[in-house]
Amino acid sequence: MDKSPTASGFDLIAPIYDPLSRLVFGNALRKAQAHWLDQIPKNAAILVFGGGSGWLLARVLSGCAPRKVIYIDVAPAMIALSREKVNNDSRVEFRIGTETSITADDRVDAVLTPFILDLFTEDELKNRLLPILYKSLNDNGLWLCADFAQPKTEWQRAIMWCQYRFFRILSHISADRLPNWQLLVTNLVLAEPQQAASFFGGLVVSTYWRKSAD
Repeated sequence: MDKSPTASGFDLIAPIYDPLSRLVFGNALRKAQAHWLDQIPKNAAILVFGGGSGWLLARVLSGCAPRKVIYIDVAPAMIALSREKVNNDSRVEFRIGTETSITADDRVDAVLTPFILDLFTEDELKNRLLPILYKSLNDNGLWLCADFAQPKTEWQRAIMWCQYRFFRILSHISADRLPNWQLLVTNLVLAEPQQAASFFGGLVVSTYWRKSAD
């Protein structure tokens, strides 16, 4: 089966993805991803969607002591790096794919979406991706999200413009601007975020929601 252009693009940048992000953002992206991990209870089932090269996965396994992790990424090269980084930990089920890789039987106590929602248009988030992620989350489960906030200064707007140009050309993402992912998740969960923290002059935000019982 031929890989999608998006998968091929992320395969190309997989070896340099982490160094490149640190060059631009320092440690802000890593700090944002790890900021609320201590809210996840021990022995939880966790879904990491768009986990990248595995840095976050290693932190989840060591800090959260989960019983199971479903780890999904569209790029085979990212999955390979993640397997290597955690020594193919038996608690992790690696899946190469998109949101269609999430099955009706997948039920988790926490969903993690690290710097992935910004790659989609608002229509794709509202009508496709977010409902699938939400359905997989158990009642009282946590949804942790680290991503970019709307830029407020010229230098922040310049960074985001360059970033979208880069990923649209190389990885063929559909989004050409930052979606209002915080509002979309809040409307879906029907609750305000539990807490939020900002990094990198407010351009990066880390927040989480709790799914209420129906």
